[in-house]
Amino acid sequence: MKILIIKTGALGDVLRTSFLAQALKDKYKKINPEIFWLTSQTASQFFINNSYVDKLIISEERNKLKKISFDLVINLEESKEDAKFASLLKTKKLIGVFLNKKEEIDYTKESSYWFDMSIISRLGKEKADILKKKNKKTHRQIISEIIEVDWKKYEPFLRLTDAQRKIAQEFSSKHHLSKSDLIIGINTGAADRWPKALSIKKTIEIIENIHKKYNAKILLFGGPNEIKRNKEILKSIKFPIIDAGCENDLIEFPALISICNLVITTDSLGLHTALALKRKTICLIGPTSPSEIDLYDLGEKVIANSKDVCSYKTETDCMDRINLNEIKTAIEKILKQKVTLLITAFKEPKTIIKAVESAINQKTSRDYEIIVSAPDNETLDAIKKYKNIKIFKDPGKGKSFALNLIFEKLKTDILILTDGDVFISDKVVENFSNLFLDSEIGCASGRPVPIENKKTKYGYWANFLFDSAHKLRQKSSEQNNFLECSGYLFAFRKKFIHKIPLDAAEDAVIPYFFWQKGYKIGYSSESKVYVKNPDNFKEWISQKIRTSKAHETLYKYVDIKTTPRVKTFKTEAKGFFSLFSYPKNLRQFWWSILLASSRFYMWFRVFYDTKFKRKHYQDAWERIESTK
Repeated sequence: MKILIIKTGALGDVLRTSFLAQALKDKYKKINPEIFWLTSQTASQFFINNSYVDKLIISEERNKLKKISFDLVINLEESKEDAKFASLLKTKKLIGVFLNKKEEIDYTKESSYWFDMSIISRLGKEKADILKKKNKKTHRQIISEIIEVDWKKYEPFLRLTDAQRKIAQEFSSKHHLSKSDLIIGINTGAADRWPKALSIKKTIEIIENIHKKYNAKILLFGGPNEIKRNKEILKSIKFPIIDAGCENDLIEFPALISICNLVITTDSLGLHTALALKRKTICLIGPTSPSEIDLYDLGEKVIANSKDVCSYKTETDCMDRINLNEIKTAIEKILKQKVTLLITAFKEPKTIIKAVESAINQKTSRDYEIIVSAPDNETLDAIKKYKNIKIFKDPGKGKSFALNLIFEKLKTDILILTDGDVFISDKVVENFSNLFLDSEIGCASGRPVPIENKKTKYGYWANFLFDSAHKLRQKSSEQNNFLECSGYLFAFRKKFIHKIPLDAAEDAVIPYFFWQKGYKIGYSSESKVYVKNPDNFKEWISQKIRTSKAHETLYKYVDIKTTPRVKTFKTEAKGFFSLFSYPKNLRQFWWSILLASSRFYMWFRVFYDTKFKRKHYQDAWERIESTK
């Protein structure tokens, strides 16, 4: 199936529409669609690392598309030139703008809600303006409804290249910016089409307030039209702020925006770039539509107190009606981060005490709450003496089932998950909290450490497997590649996860959910969780088979063609020879041979059970006695 999306400008519109490629990939995944995107040379920078766009066509090369037979063409451009071009293409179906038989610009029924409000509205400008003001749907919702996909599921996609990350690192080093700094970007100018810029006076006042209250590092952004404006701001500020420049191209601009923890911006390219990069964002809105702007749970809108809001007037003092106190309140709300440490347990009255005490004795400056979830009274009774712990009694149908029930009621920003038969190091809360200052990180893994030494066969096996996983996660994190988290200890931004499937492990599927939205997966190697492993083959193989089966159903929920599974027989086979660089003596070498044989047997059992016996992973509590 071949699908073409035509979206060339404006730049912010191209970026906020970028979610379409992933949405269409998902919608037609059974027939493996090939996504073409026609855009401008300038906007093409946004798609360099977009794995959902198979073929990017620059406007100047558009004629080559006339030779291709498409199954679906979606034209979201409103010019007569683009309408005519879309009408000339060979396609089974066209959605959006085209030229009708009278050679007039027209649009299809599916897209009428959007274009009825536009400058090409069949209803006339007066009616279009009324509809624009009445509209309460976001751009994402409207465009999603046009192609009939779940509008809450997809977000703009912009993943930085290695070159862009290098630009960010070099800029940070030059200006002595560290990951522990609170870095706030100020982007209060705007293009000339509508008067969306915040006044210089109000911009200075906001910067001074941020400096006084938060002692933040401040980056001042601007476009080519704001050179004079930004010079005046920099001259007026009596303390050092960092000039990010006004002539950054579309490689440099996203790289520098990515340095910020929070961006305060007008409705401009800066807004869409910050949101696509998952930055916490405060959007200042004046003459444009506040309803259309979707912040994807990443921030707050501050709307001018003016009748000209959503008027699209070219002359208005709307932005002077922005209330600075509302901006201050929005900053406070965004920077207040709630952390929850959730321990799930099942019949673990002995180990739960050490797990809870390790959670209580965290060395951290952050406020955090502890929740223990278990279905059995013996586990819950063992921790009743701890007064500051919240207890949740789950119905005993499995870990994921219990988590889904907790997710319905839990309001927190960062959720750290661990188990009742392990215990964590004393800076887990602090380390994860610091890691999530980088708002590009959606999910992060801790580092499992076996409590056994290498003197026994199963201790040696555990140390090799855990060390190998550590090296793989560390390498993937350093290279900004996808990595799977450890179910023993991992954390994520709770507001983006509402429900997890019952036939796939939560630690396997949740990282994919974030990665496919454009987030990074972090690795906190200093956040250690100490694990007791099985000491007999029956329990060892049972545990490993169950864990591996939990990855076999990932294809039902995530796009494993775009982001292949990490845990497979094929990927494990590639690391076969590393197994034999680990032993230090003949006994360990023999144990390595046994481990290789056992892992091969495990994968055979997984293949046989899932392909022939149709016995797949299903959420349930399963007790491994020797790990307790």
